[in-house]
Order: sequence, then structure tokens, then C-alpha cells
Amino acid sequence: MVMNTLQRPNPRMCLQQITALSATLALVVSLILSIPATSLAAITGPCVNCHTMHNSQNGTTVAAGGPYGSLLVGDCVGCHSAADQATGINAVTGAPIVYNTSGAPTYGAGNQGLAGGNFYWVAQGDDTKGHNVFAANPDDNLSVAPGAVTSSCGAQCCHNNLDGTNTLYGTRQGCTKCHMMGNAAGPRGYHHKNDTGPIVDSADEGWYRFLDGHMSGTGFGVSGIEDSNWQYTSAANDHNEYLGYSGTKDSAANFSALGNTVTGFCCGCHGNFHIEQSGSVWQRHPSDAVIPNSGEYATAFDAAGGVGTYAPNVPVARPSLAGWTEASATVTLGTDLVMCLSCHKPHGSPYSDMLRWDYSEMIAGDDSKSGGCFTCHTQKND
Repeated sequence: MVMNTLQRPNPRMCLQQITALSATLALVVSLILSIPATSLAAITGPCVNCHTMHNSQNGTTVAAGGPYGSLLVGDCVGCHSAADQATGINAVTGAPIVYNTSGAPTYGAGNQGLAGGNFYWVAQGDDTKGHNVFAANPDDNLSVAPGAVTSSCGAQCCHNNLDGTNTLYGTRQGCTKCHMMGNAAGPRGYHHKNDTGPIVDSADEGWYRFLDGHMSGTGFGVSGIEDSNWQYTSAANDHNEYLGYSGTKDSAANFSALGNTVTGFCCGCHGNFHIEQSGSVWQRHPSDAVIPNSGEYATAFDAAGGVGTYAPNVPVARPSLAGWTEASATVTLGTDLVMCLSCHKPHGSPYSDMLRWDYSEMIAGDDSKSGGCFTCHTQKND
């Protein structure tokens, strides 16, 4: 059984399991979690942390609202939630936290949570601030992904189901819309895959962050280098690395030709956003386009001589990761690329359109403004 929908999260489900563990077990698991990142792709520790055989123990229900698919003790958000604002990684299970239920996260760059952001803001009722993965809370603004290409798969396309009215797929997909943990053939077991690192680039390794879909290049998944703590801490040399490819910008089709990139993956639902140019004229902000080493861009990322300093809150993509063993502290203009994640947090952010910064504060001609758009457009705030 594949868990394709999410109910309103109940983070107490996982916390109840955690409190049942002994102090000795917690110590053992914490030691396991101290193993270098290349060993962390596969879940380690007692099966009871995540699974229940019959959703019953000692005459009581293990997981309220269960049973859940794959014998889990909770749904995706439930097991990746924390009841406080400071927890970014579950101390026992090692799960990265994507939803802090009591308030906005107080960790990560700009207090926006881990690399993908946090569902806290969209859970407050503002669907402009994140991907709404909550099945009991249909999107207030959209029924179809913005930029969706419907001609290729019709009105019943699984991409077009933000309000749960899709009759072919029945209910909305939540986290498994992007992190495709299973399909009609059954679970894929990505949580138990061992990646060989540092580049995660195959189904055998669970793909990069379990991003697996039918529109994203050869093998249908995303390639990248995974930061060991999901960017709970980040710096110029401490971050994820993303793959990019500078392909055609004037068609909504053939974005699978972008290969195993984040942009190619995002285009599975937002394909029309790939129509960026009409001839030489930009119609939409480019994604997977090389950052020029000329004009105002020559000083992007505080660059000198074509090399700048990597900014974790304005990430770039690399044209190739072949041979890479770790994150790079530099941005190479004329080579590295702007991509979807350069501007957006995929889970959610404090700002509309899940942007990494407040767009209303990007004011042309105001030299007191910096960062955000002005990281690349260095002369627009002069």
C-alpha cells in the first residue's frame, strides 16, 4: 500500500514512540547518527521507531488515525514534525523536520528551517507560502499547479489535483507528489537504500532526497550531493550541491532533456514556466540558465575575476558534478546556473510564492537594499 495522501499532521504519534524508548537506546541511536553522512542514507535503529505491525500494543492504539501504509507509525508530516520551534533533526530517529507545529523554525539560514524550508507557514492558512501537502486543507487559490502543461496528459493528469477533485486519482497527493516513495507497483523502500555518495544519482541509492519522477531525465530522478544535516547549519562550503543543464528555453516540452536536474523535476508540474524566451527576449525569469560573467553579473556573489562566494540562501546549480567529493565554497560565473531553488524554498518560507526573501523589499534604486535579487542583479539597487 502506498501512502499518497496526508491527513492533518499529528506529531504526537511519533513523540509517543520516542518517549517509550530507554535512555540507553537513545544513546545508542545518537552514536549511530554520528556516523559520517555517507552512511546515513539508510535508516538505522529499532524498527519500532517507524513501524507498528498491527497498530496495537498492550491493548492500546499505537498510532492515532492509523493504520498507515507500509506499517508506519505516522504519515510523512507526522514523523517529520516537531512540537517545538528549535528541533531541526529528530534526536532519536534522525528524521529531518519539515514542520515545526508550535511556531516558525528558529534554525537554518534566516530561521527558515532546513534546506527545503518548512510547512509551518502554509499550515497557518496562507497557501501562497508553500506547497500545501495537507489533504484536509485544500488549496485556497489553485486547483492546478501554476504553469502546468495539461495537453500531454489531459484534465485527469496527476499534476492537476490540488483541490482533490481529480476523479482518476481520487484524493490529493501530498509529500509523495514529489518524494515518490512508491507507486502502483508498491513501495520503493528508499528510506532503506544505501547511497555510496558523495553524488546520489540512481534509484539504487534512492535518488537525491528521494526526488523521483517520470519527467526528470535518464532514470527518472534527481542527482545531487546531499548536505549531511540538511543545511541545519550552512556556510559557503556547507550546503547541498545541485545539478543543472542549460538547455532550450523556448518550449514547454522536452524538459526531460534537462536531465537529472532539479529544474527538470520541477517542470513535471510547472512545465509552462520552461517557456522562458521568445527569440532572444526573456518572458519569464530563467531557470537552468548560465549566470553571465559580464555586465552587472560580473560582480554577482561578490565575484572578482569570474569567481564569487557561494551563498546558501541563493543556491546555484552546477553543469556537472562528475568527480565532485564535497560542496564547493565558490560560484563560477559563466559556468554555474540559476535554477528554481535559487529563488524558492520547495516546502515553504515566510514569504509569498515560497520565495527565499521578501520580494516587496527588492526596491530598484535603493542602495540600502541587498541580497535576494540583488545577489545577481548587482546594479539594480544603485
